[in-house]
Amino acid sequence: MSQENPKKRKMDMSKASRGIWLVKVPNYVAKIWDKSPSDMQVATLRMESSMDAVEPAKVKLLLSDQVINLDPEKMITSEHELKLSKSARATQLTGIFSTVNDEEPAMEGWITHKMECHPVCNAQYFMMKQQSLKSIKQQRTAEPLNNIVKNFKPVSSHIHNREDSKRKKDAGCRSLSKEAIMELLFQAFEKHQYYSLKDLAFITKQSIFVLKTILKDIGDYSKNPAHKQMWELKEEYRHYQTPDSGKSK
Repeated sequence: MSQENPKKRKMDMSKASRGIWLVKVPNYVAKIWDKSPSDMQVATLRMESSMDAVEPAKVKLLLSDQVINLDPEKMITSEHELKLSKSARATQLTGIFSTVNDEEPAMEGWITHKMECHPVCNAQYFMMKQQSLKSIKQQRTAEPLNNIVKNFKPVSSHIHNREDSKRKKDAGCRSLSKEAIMELLFQAFEKHQYYSLKDLAFITKQSIFVLKTILKDIGDYSKNPAHKQMWELKEEYRHYQTPDSGKSK
């Protein structure tokens, strides 16, 4: 004995030939309709035929007073217009089906028109918009300032960095006596014959002006292209002999 498939159920097709309008309503209308009881009349449709055969009939949606009184503190405009968005000729037919609990599913009909619901711009609508704008919390507000705000421009070297650099420079360039500086210079020239003024300033940690004054007494400024802009000790201070002096002997 074959058992009936539980997935196969009969469908009520008594309303299959009925035409249905698919209307897109504003959010405030959809929310208040959700709050309304199932036995309450939520709105009324009013159709006004046009004198011109080309223009479609004007359709108005009027919300009932019972629905508006569900939220008396909130202002809601009652008059709306239904504007045709798409007709059944421009789109494929779409069927509407419904099921209630475990009852048999039913076909409610076919969508013949797709429409959009727009509020009529009257005094009631502007009052509703004004109330909604007041309820919206502003994200940004202007606040008066009692004190002048300092604008800090970007700088490449801050004051504390310059002070720290100056402190390190002063600590490194402590002035020494002439004899101590000469001793440092003699020690340096024992390692190399020629030095630039910049290198001697780095070795002795003294200023270039002081070094140049002392080097004029104990050194010679080289004019040889191989050692251009460099210093060497005078002959009386050298601990070595030049090739020319060796040949003369």
